[in-house]
Amino acid sequence: METIRELTIWHEFNGEGDTSIEVLEDICQSFSEQYGIGIKLEVMSIAQLGESIKDIHETGEGPHMAFVPSDMSSYKKLGRYSIVRQELCNDIISEHILQSMQYEGEQVGVPIITGNHLVLFYNKDFYDMMPSSWEEIVALDNKEKDQNIIPIAVDLKQSYSFIPYLTSFSGWPMRDGRPDLDTQEMKAALSFVQSQKEVGHLVSLDGATALLGQFIEGKVGAIITGEWIFNYLERKMGKRLGVGNLPTINGRISTSMSSSVGIVFPNQSLASVCGQHIQQFIRFMLNDENQMKWADRVQRIPASSVVMEQLKNKDNPNLQMLINMLNTCIPIPVSPYMIAAWIGMDAGLSELEHGQANEAHRMMVSTAVGIVEQIEQFLNEQKEEQIL
Repeated sequence: METIRELTIWHEFNGEGDTSIEVLEDICQSFSEQYGIGIKLEVMSIAQLGESIKDIHETGEGPHMAFVPSDMSSYKKLGRYSIVRQELCNDIISEHILQSMQYEGEQVGVPIITGNHLVLFYNKDFYDMMPSSWEEIVALDNKEKDQNIIPIAVDLKQSYSFIPYLTSFSGWPMRDGRPDLDTQEMKAALSFVQSQKEVGHLVSLDGATALLGQFIEGKVGAIITGEWIFNYLERKMGKRLGVGNLPTINGRISTSMSSSVGIVFPNQSLASVCGQHIQQFIRFMLNDENQMKWADRVQRIPASSVVMEQLKNKDNPNLQMLINMLNTCIPIPVSPYMIAAWIGMDAGLSELEHGQANEAHRMMVSTAVGIVEQIEQFLNEQKEEQIL
């Protein structure tokens, strides 16, 4: 085996609230000490991560590994991913979780943690009981009017955080593997969000900074954000922190997406001179000790079947609660066109910050159509190259 001094990993564990970086850094350091191979971690936003991976087929420049949400498995051709052999991980991870990082019938990634779903966090100083409906949450606007408490805040620049509003109006961003944004359900969800912002019930705050900061300071009654933030909020708020299911809206259930988060291998890295070292690293990440670190240290849900069973026998009610919430979620679609839906929704939500719901919807649809055309052109070019 050729000696390699360093492996590079791209990831998006950014922002003060994402304590997952603590476990990733710890595992990487332990691996380096044991095997004598350095791990270089390069952090970027989720949007930057997606764009950087998409560019690999043109630039040829990328990391040995990337820690990504499972829907980025569909970037297989754009990122020139290696195919993962079954023996690397199928004795550790159940087929159900492995499927989250399969694309076109091939395993293109290795899940490390699962969950990644949205949760309602609320401040118990303002709510005697867990609010189960939107109406209960916004009632805080009258109860605490003198204190100028914002009833609920969400990062509406992130389309992932918008999904519960869309599902509460029976919408979904994809149909038959393609973006499906030009719908009455999408219009209704955008109109609802706009109306709630106009009356001051809902405020959009940056998810990595102001959303968490103002919630911790007691300026916001409740927030909707990812389960990956739970550990950070519990450290900061202690007994003030409440955790619950997403609230119903006008009696309708709100549903979050879910996914695994795992490792993909850009630029066919498993077939490179680094391939055996990369496989060593993956097996190291999946051993029982390192999988349990995600649960014990940052209260994330590990992908290992053995460790999941062990957690059922541990006194960790908070983690059990987050696992139970996962059962009601819908997995992120793994499709090359999902990126068009994300970019389209991002564009529309950005427009909604300054305009009206109708304009936001038009922006959303037109942007997604343009991205779909780009994807189709790329896929057609790939087919022509294979024929030649």
